[in-house]
Amino acid sequence: MTKALFINGSPRKNGNTAQLLKRAMDGAREAGAEVELVNLYDRSLNYKGCMSCFACKIKGGKKGVCSFKDDLQPILQKAVEADVLVCGSPNYCGYPSAALRAFMERMEFPAVNYSDYSKPVVLKRICSATIYTMNCPNEEVYRQMNYPILMDTAAQQLGVFGPTEILCSFDTYQFPNYDRYDAATFDATHKAEVRDTQFSNDMEKAYKLGKRLVKRCHE
Repeated sequence: MTKALFINGSPRKNGNTAQLLKRAMDGAREAGAEVELVNLYDRSLNYKGCMSCFACKIKGGKKGVCSFKDDLQPILQKAVEADVLVCGSPNYCGYPSAALRAFMERMEFPAVNYSDYSKPVVLKRICSATIYTMNCPNEEVYRQMNYPILMDTAAQQLGVFGPTEILCSFDTYQFPNYDRYDAATFDATHKAEVRDTQFSNDMEKAYKLGKRLVKRCHE
């Protein structure tokens, strides 16, 4: 059976990122995949980014997956064995969350072949995607803020494993009660309208994304 792994890089298990990931899971499940969701901010997980141990580069050593033993290593093993991988993160200060960046470092660096950069160490083809959520209002401002460099670069590096794509959800609803927070820049009424219209469209895009990735991995 097709295996689809979903990585939530948001500390919120039911926030915007998680909702989109779960909707993508619905699409993948309907397309026939076995799905699993991992919350990187789960307090039971103790891990860091790349430790520069170079175990993945030792001659005759284990290749293609990070070998550093901590709570992330079994998740990375599942990721390189998956047919479909979907990562999700909010935009934090112009970057993916620290948790997802740590995952990306340790997912991608073992694939870098120091003997021949043109031949990455990939154990199998993985169809992947990255879902980003953010206050950024639209794609034009996204480009003005240089987010295609700051945000998209890490996501595009998943392309070393196979076809990859990015789904951005803009102008997301951040607080359950805007009156409680010092956030005068944001119009709560506008945010609610976006949540009820644009975000519901993004949920449908996420559903179609999950479905599409499963079908693509069989092409």
